[in-house]
Amino acid sequence: MRRLSFNHAQGQVPGPGTLLAGLLLLLVAGVLLAVYNQLAADNAALQQQVQARQAMIAPAGAAPDKVALASKQASSAELAQAQAQIQTPWLPLLNTLEKVQQPQLYWMQLAPDAKRKHIRMTVLAPHRKQGWALVERLKQQPGLADVKLNTSESTDVNGVIMTTLQLEAGWRY
Repeated sequence: MRRLSFNHAQGQVPGPGTLLAGLLLLLVAGVLLAVYNQLAADNAALQQQVQARQAMIAPAGAAPDKVALASKQASSAELAQAQAQIQTPWLPLLNTLEKVQQPQLYWMQLAPDAKRKHIRMTVLAPHRKQGWALVERLKQQPGLADVKLNTSESTDVNGVIMTTLQLEAGWRY
């Protein structure tokens, strides 16, 4: 069996410049650690002073907190009332509109008004008859009431003449 011979260079002891640089870096790290510890202690003392001052001010500020709490409760009650009035039954409304959808019709706008239970729609149709058929299909839907065609006009959309329909309907959800 052959003997393996590793050809490697012998290690050398670092020179005095490298040793001096290492010791200098170690000394700087120690100084930075001492400065960090001093800053952390000063920060803790300042936080205690701030908490003590806030504790002295807190009894005098107790009355405005009650007023602020009352105003927050009043605004949250108003917000809850507004949310109850604004709630729109999106799922049943969109399901009803999907039932009457045709591939050539393009829904451009749906604007519901939850207070009046009313929706305004803008639809693009390639032919006027398709728009009128949409109105008839909407009138047959049990979830919609008072379906009206407000306006019907021809519109140029990218060089194609389309019919723009403005519709209104009420919902029963």
